[in-house]
Amino acid sequence: MIRTLISHSFKQQFRSPVWAKNLVANVFLGFAGVVLSIYVLVLGIFLSEILDSLAPDKEPIQLLNGLIIYYFAVEFFMRFFLQNVPVLAIEPYLHLPMPKRKIVHFMLRKSQVSVFNLISILLFTPFAFREVLTTHGATATLGWLVMIFGLAFTIHFLTILFKKKLNEQPNLVLIIAGLFSVVGGLDYYGFLSLSTISSDLFGSIIEQPAFALIPVVLWFVSYRANYSFLVNNTYPEEISTKKKKSKISGDFAFLKRFGRIGEMIALELKLIIRHKRPRSALMISGFLLLYGLIFYPEEQYQQMNWIFLFVGIFITGTFFLQYGQFLLSWESGYFDFVLTRKVKFRQYFESKYYLFLATSTISFVLSLAYGYFGAQIIFINLAAYLFNIGVNVFFVMRIALFNPKKIDLSKRAAFNYEGVGAAQFLIALPVMFLPYVIYAPFLILGIGEYGLLLLGVLGLIGFLLRDKWLDFITKNFIKNRHKIAAGFRAQ
Repeated sequence: MIRTLISHSFKQQFRSPVWAKNLVANVFLGFAGVVLSIYVLVLGIFLSEILDSLAPDKEPIQLLNGLIIYYFAVEFFMRFFLQNVPVLAIEPYLHLPMPKRKIVHFMLRKSQVSVFNLISILLFTPFAFREVLTTHGATATLGWLVMIFGLAFTIHFLTILFKKKLNEQPNLVLIIAGLFSVVGGLDYYGFLSLSTISSDLFGSIIEQPAFALIPVVLWFVSYRANYSFLVNNTYPEEISTKKKKSKISGDFAFLKRFGRIGEMIALELKLIIRHKRPRSALMISGFLLLYGLIFYPEEQYQQMNWIFLFVGIFITGTFFLQYGQFLLSWESGYFDFVLTRKVKFRQYFESKYYLFLATSTISFVLSLAYGYFGAQIIFINLAAYLFNIGVNVFFVMRIALFNPKKIDLSKRAAFNYEGVGAAQFLIALPVMFLPYVIYAPFLILGIGEYGLLLLGVLGLIGFLLRDKWLDFITKNFIKNRHKIAAGFRAQ
C-alpha cells in the first residue's frame, strides 16, 4: 500500500496541468537547494574555526552548546513561516478498504524528508566528527548527534501540530509570541541566561550520552501527538463540512455601521483570515513589529540614528507594504465579479486604503513602546507613520496596478512566488528611497529634526488630500480594468 501511495504522489506532481508551467521555477529552486546545501555543508566543516575566531578563550564545543537553544528557537520561527504541512489528497482514500492509520503514518513519515532537517544534519555532523570525536570520543559524538537529530525532528513535528491547531485556536500565535518575548526579555536583561542553560544541558549529554535518549523520546511523543490529531480529525463528513464552513471566518459585524466601505473592509478581512498566503502576510507583519529590537538597543546604531527612519517606515507600514503590493492579485480568481458587482470603484479602493490606514495606526500605537529607548524614536516613528499614510501607501496602491499577476489563494504560502512581477521591485524605490531624498539634505546640514518635520508635514498634507489620491488611482484603474481582467484570464 505504501508503494501505491508513493506512486500516486509522483503521478499527482507530474500529471498536474501546471507542472510544465512551473518546470523552470522547479529547476531553479532545485539548483538553489543544491547550492544552499553545499554552503551549509562548508559552513559545518569550518564551524570550529568560525567559533574559535568569535571567542578564542572558549572551546568551540562549549560555545556551540550555549548557542544551540538559540539556533532551534530561530529554526522554529523559520519552520512556522516556510515549512509545509504534510499534504495528501486523503479524501479519495477514506472510503476505500485502506487502514486510515497507514495513510496517516505515510503522510507523517514522508514529511520528515524536509530541507530544515537536512540543514541540521549537514551543519552539525561535520562539526561533531571534527571537534567532538577528537576531544570526547565516539560514544559522546554519537550521543551528541542523536541529541541534535532528535531535537530537529521534534521541532519538525511540533511545528506541524502547531500549524494544525492554529486553524482551531488562532490565539496560539499570540501565546507563543508572548512566551518567546518574555523569555527573550528575561535573557536580554540578565534575569535568565539561556546560553548558560543551553551549555549545561547539551554539555551533560557529552558527559552522559544516555541523556541523548530524551530528545528521541520527545521526537516519538511529538510524532504520536500529530498521529492522534490526524486520526481523530480525518473523516469524510468533517472534510466536507470544513469546505463549507470555516471556523475562523469571523463576522466583523461592527464594521457594518460604516456602510458599504465597512462591509467591503469586512470582506477583505475574511479573505485574509481564510487563506494561507494573505494570512501569512498578516502574521509576518505582527512579528516584524519587533524589528526595532535589532537596532534600538544597540549603541553603535545610536551614533547613526539615520537608520531609525528606515526602521520606522518598515514598522509602521509593514502590512500595506506586504499585502498592498498584490492589491488586485488577491482577487484575481474572481476579478470579473469585482468589475460587475454593485460597488463603485472609488469605494473599492477607499475600503482598501482605510484598511491600510487602520493597520498602520495600530502598528504606530504599538511602536510607542519603543519610547523606552528614547523619546527621539517616537518622533521618528511619528514622521514615518504620517509619511506612510499620506504618501507611501498611495505609491504602493498605484504601482500595484501595473500589470498585476494572478494569485491562486488555495495554494501554500511558503515558497509561493505567484503574483511577483516588475511592480514588486518598483515599489521599493519610492517607499524606501523617497523619504531619504527628502531627509538626507537636512541630515547633512546637521538639522535632521527639520527633515523629519518636513516628512511628517508632507505625509499630513497627503493624508488631507487622500480624496485626490484615491480619485487618481480610481481613474487609472477604470482606464485599464479590461486589460487587467484579460491578463488574469490569460494566466
